Amino acid sequence: MVVPSGEAAVEFVTAVFVLSTMFTMGVKLSVSQLVGALRKRRLLANALVVNLIAVPLIVYLFVQIVSVEAGFAAGMVLLAVSPGAPFGPKLAEISDSDVAFASGLMVILCALSVVTIPISLLLLLPGDVTVDPLAIGRMVLRIQLIPLLLGLGLSFLTPSLADQLYLPAERLSNYTFVGLIVLLVVVYGDSMMSLLGTGTLGLSTIAVIASILLGYSLGGQTRGTREVLATTTAARNAAIALFIATTGFSDPNVLSAVLAFSFIGVVGSGLIASVWRRQPVGSVPS
Repeated sequence: MVVPSGEAAVEFVTAVFVLSTMFTMGVKLSVSQLVGALRKRRLLANALVVNLIAVPLIVYLFVQIVSVEAGFAAGMVLLAVSPGAPFGPKLAEISDSDVAFASGLMVILCALSVVTIPISLLLLLPGDVTVDPLAIGRMVLRIQLIPLLLGLGLSFLTPSLADQLYLPAERLSNYTFVGLIVLLVVVYGDSMMSLLGTGTLGLSTIAVIASILLGYSLGGQTRGTREVLATTTAARNAAIALFIATTGFSDPNVLSAVLAFSFIGVVGSGLIASVWRRQPVGSVPS
């Protein structure tokens, strides 16, 4: 009997987590939410610029200026070029913002990321770190976009079947998420400890703050969309970044940086969303 290695176990659980998460999000979405996001053309353009161009460039400049070790720099860049966090709609619920726009925007960013992630990695990764952009593109298509579109299609064509599948898929996503966290700590605990003193944690914090400020400033005229773009931009798509890090990179430092950066992004977005929820309706958060 062959016992799988820790790395193989992490790769398998990550794949199940991403597949079930994307399918669950697709089932939960509606075509009207997607169409609604597409109709807000100027706001959508701002969202695409800040998520697909501004944040990746900011992080790239950060790791160049501070001269972060190649593996840590690659991990930060990998997460920065991974838009469309599944947490986006949940963060909108927490802040009591525009959940419909957050949901539609997540689908659009996930769809575009099939092309933007491999191109961005090809252009922005440190010089001595290489990837196969076509392989990355196929990976994103297979593990993220197809299950997302499958869930969305089922919710549109056969709502009753989608309803039956939603709860088991959501449970699978939740269970594998917990299992993945445990596995990552066990298998890569030493690698994550190596982040201390590298500058990665500080740069990640600065990048998250910059993302929140950029997203909020470009989020349109209403508080609801400003908050959505701020939190969606800061909480990058850790699910797909983790999968790419475990399957496309041999350096464990890449995964460690993705974990640290994503943790700071999700926690920071969640905290600011909670603060905004407590703001009186009609007020402008400072």
